[in-house]
Amino acid sequence: MPSDRLPLSNSQNDEVKLPQELVDKVIGELHGDTESLKRCSLVAKSWLPASSALLLRRVRWPPCGNRGSGCARHSSTHSCTYTLPSKNSFALCLEILSSSPRLQSSVRELACLPPHGLPGRTDETHSTLGLITFVGIVDHLPHLEVVDIGCVTLRAGSPPSSARTGRALKKLSISNTGDRRWLWEFFPLLSIFARVQHLVFAMYDHFPSSWSSDPPASKPEVEILECSLIQDHPSTSYSDSFYAGLEHHLDLQTLRQLTSDTVQPGFARIISSAPSLESLSLRTGGGRGRPLNFDTIPPRLSSVDVCGTFPIFQGSVGFPGTNNLWIQIWDTLEPITALPLRSVLVDISVKFFPLPKDTRRTLYSSYETMLSEITDWHTPVRVLDGFERLESITFGIRFSVWKVGSPIYHPLRVHGRHLAAMREAVEKGLPRRYADLVHVRAAES
Repeated sequence: MPSDRLPLSNSQNDEVKLPQELVDKVIGELHGDTESLKRCSLVAKSWLPASSALLLRRVRWPPCGNRGSGCARHSSTHSCTYTLPSKNSFALCLEILSSSPRLQSSVRELACLPPHGLPGRTDETHSTLGLITFVGIVDHLPHLEVVDIGCVTLRAGSPPSSARTGRALKKLSISNTGDRRWLWEFFPLLSIFARVQHLVFAMYDHFPSSWSSDPPASKPEVEILECSLIQDHPSTSYSDSFYAGLEHHLDLQTLRQLTSDTVQPGFARIISSAPSLESLSLRTGGGRGRPLNFDTIPPRLSSVDVCGTFPIFQGSVGFPGTNNLWIQIWDTLEPITALPLRSVLVDISVKFFPLPKDTRRTLYSSYETMLSEITDWHTPVRVLDGFERLESITFGIRFSVWKVGSPIYHPLRVHGRHLAAMREAVEKGLPRRYADLVHVRAAES
C-alpha cells in the first residue's frame, strides 16, 4: 500500500468526524486543486469516510482575513467564507491536530500563509507564530515533508524539552516579502530540524543587523540553499549580517548548491564554509559587487550559472533596458572572477528567461527583436577573460507567459529556431575562442 494513502475500508459506517470548521477550510483551500479533490471525498460536508481513498496532504494555515473584516472570501466561482476564530489561528491548528490522529498521519505539506489572493497584512492576533506552538504543530505531523512560512510574525523562544529531535524536511521556505514586519526572529526555528534538503529564504533587508552569538541548540544540515534578499539601498550591512546568521545557525558541511541574488563578502564566507559545494547559481539584480575574498575554495566547486529575465511587450521588446539587463548578467558574474575562484570554475551557464507579455504577436518575432537589442559584447568578453580554465559556456532559454487569473507564469515551448537564433547572435557577438565553447539549449528552470 502506498505510504501516502490512508487505509481503505469496506464498511460504510467506518467514518471519522472532523471539526466542521476545519472541513470548511479544507474545502476552501482545495477548490482550485483538482488533483487533490479527485483523491478526497466529503460526505454531508463534515464527514470524511475511511472507505474513500483520502489524501489530505496539504494544510494551509492560518485562514486570516483583512484587519477588522471578520472573514475572508476566496475570489472564485467556488468561494468559501471563513469566519475568524476567537483564538490565535496557530493555537487552533495545534488544537485540531491534537484531536485528529487521522489528519496527523496524512499531512505532508504545511503552509503557514494567509489564504491565496488576500493582502499580506492580517490581524496580528491570528498571524503571530510562537516557536513553542510551531514545534507542537510539527511534532503532531510525523510525515511532514514540506513547510512554507510567510507573512507571519515569528516570536522566538526555546523549544520545549519534549520536542522531537532528528526531524528532516525535503523543503523549508521562509519569506517576508509580503510585509517587512513579518519574520523578525526566524533563525531559532531552524534548530528544531536535523536536516533540510532544500532551504529557501526570500527576505526584505529590514531585519536585525546583528544576531546573538550564543550557539544554537542544533544546526540542521542543508544540501540546497537558496537566498533572495530584496534590498532598498546598496548597503552591504544587511546581506552580510544575513549570511553571518546563516553561517552561525546552519551546518554547511553537506551544502552542494548555493543560489543567491546578492554577491557580497558574506556570500564568500558561505562558500568558504561549505567543503562539499559543487555549484553556484546567481540571479541578476545584485549589481556590480565588490571583489570577493575567500579563505578556502571547496574542492568540488566547478560550475556557476546566472539568471536574467527579459520582458517582451506587445509590438516589440518595448523595454529600453534590454541591453542593460544583458550587462547585469555579466556584472553579477564579475565579482567571482577574483582569485582563486577564477582558477577552479570551468563551466558557466547563462539562463536566459524572456517573458512574453502578449502572445498575439508571434513569439519568434518578439524574441528576434529582443536579441537585436543586445549590443554590448565587450562586457561579457571582459568577464570571461577573468576565468582561466573555462571549458564550456551554456546559454539556457526558457519562455514563460502570465495568463489572466493565474497566480503563476506558464511555460511556453522552446523550439529549435529559438535556439538557432540565440546561437547566431552569440557567434556574431563573441570572439571565436569563446563562441566555440558555447552550447545553447532549453532551460528547465
